[in-house]
Amino acid sequence: MNRLGSLKRLGTWPLLAVAAALLPYVVVSGSARLLAVTALIYALLAASWNLTLGIGGIFNFAHVGFFGVGGYAMAVSTVTWHFNPWLGLLLGSVAGGLAGALAYLPVIRMRGIYIALITFVFVQLCYYLVLAIPGITGGSSGLTGVPALTLGDFSFAKYSGLGYLWLLGGAVVLLLLLLKATLRSPFGKSLIALRDNEHLAVSRGMNRVRQHLLAFILSGAIAGVTGALYVAYFRVADVTLFSFGFVTLGLSMIFLGGTSHIWGPVLGALIVTVIDRQLTDLGPMRAIIIGVGTLLVLIFLPNGISGLLEDVWNRARRLLPKKQSRLGDKMNSPELKEASHVR
Repeated sequence: MNRLGSLKRLGTWPLLAVAAALLPYVVVSGSARLLAVTALIYALLAASWNLTLGIGGIFNFAHVGFFGVGGYAMAVSTVTWHFNPWLGLLLGSVAGGLAGALAYLPVIRMRGIYIALITFVFVQLCYYLVLAIPGITGGSSGLTGVPALTLGDFSFAKYSGLGYLWLLGGAVVLLLLLLKATLRSPFGKSLIALRDNEHLAVSRGMNRVRQHLLAFILSGAIAGVTGALYVAYFRVADVTLFSFGFVTLGLSMIFLGGTSHIWGPVLGALIVTVIDRQLTDLGPMRAIIIGVGTLLVLIFLPNGISGLLEDVWNRARRLLPKKQSRLGDKMNSPELKEASHVR
């Protein structure tokens, strides 16, 4: 393995952990911290969505529904039932996982566009369910006054969300580690096998329904706790959690960042959030600009920005001395790589 390969393997995760710990000292102003928290929440949402969309190959629109269900579980449990906010986070995760299971049941025998249509209907059902029970959800007015997370006397909302920056930064690093471990597990490899060649995978004994159901539950649980964190930070839950804007924004993040790497959607979320904030004065035009930018990336960079960065990295490795490069090439030969192209 050459020097760049060793640096990448040994230094990535510690560097990410250090970056998460130092984030509040780099992002100091209130507006910058708001932007950073928003970007990190979207990063969690996009990375968890990629588990079914990119890794599983299931065009699932219900993910925004899992996000909203988790947010409402947090709001209802803390505002209406006066639960501890940490318990609200746990309920958000459980509710998101249950919503994932419910959303998958109608599409067990479906493929392709039919899954997209039915899962989109699931989001609309969540939207109207919230409006139908205003006594619990607050209806169209939503629920306000969601308590902030606290540890002892320290509120995470103090100092312009200092605690949320630490919490969300650490959560993104942990989620990437979880997805990395999932990809290397038999479960992750079976998802990739089903995505790449379902008939062959099923003929080898893989249970498609069980594996896809588990993927929906896992990604739903992560989206649910992300929605709960969103509500805990902004202190309000309303029906915009199920809006089509979240769907289009999330898809733009995933495809712009690229689905071939687990960190691609995280990168896409950070880029899209910053661009979206910079274009705020343009009103609805910003959505058009982001949409056109995503289409251009899909046309000219099918693997997204993460794929482009991977190509640049590989070109840099080839510039090393021949002896090291030959060793690096040998260590990275196709025989030693995993079957998956998702890294």
